[in-house]
Amino acid sequence: MLILPKNLRQDLKEPLGELHKSIDLIEDPLEKQLSEDKLIISIGDVTSRNLVEANLIPQICIIDNLIEREPVQNNLNHTDNIIYVDNPAGTLTEQLEDAINKTLKEASKNNPAIIIVDGEEDLAVLPCVLNAPKDTLILYGQPKEGVVLLNVNEAYEKAENYYKQLINEEKTE
Repeated sequence: MLILPKNLRQDLKEPLGELHKSIDLIEDPLEKQLSEDKLIISIGDVTSRNLVEANLIPQICIIDNLIEREPVQNNLNHTDNIIYVDNPAGTLTEQLEDAINKTLKEASKNNPAIIIVDGEEDLAVLPCVLNAPKDTLILYGQPKEGVVLLNVNEAYEKAENYYKQLINEEKTE
């Protein structure tokens, strides 16, 4: 399990891509991405719900049924391809990373996937950026500010740097 060190928390609050007030303002590049059958990943409950409601269906949604740490019931029903994982707050578990890698290989426009995290999905953006195919777009919420849109090509180096700073905690039995 990888743990987020305290000194990195503030850095990760900065957007890895472009911040937009609303998904409405970025519909054109998202529609183009989908028409070219290129991957879109949404991370977060509000972002995923807003994309699905706008009929901009991401091939992968990663949610934790929390909005600003408060429980919500999502009604994402655009697919039966659902994977459940555990990932405590402030961590990246092997289970979450494996689920991301599996869906990156299998998800498509005709077979979208939802990863439902028991815990927190905030750090999922890092393995998504590092493992997604070239030209993948990732969207995630920036609390009280809007939605971040990033292209993995442009965010790779920064995500790799953050990922390397996570603390590897060996499991002790």
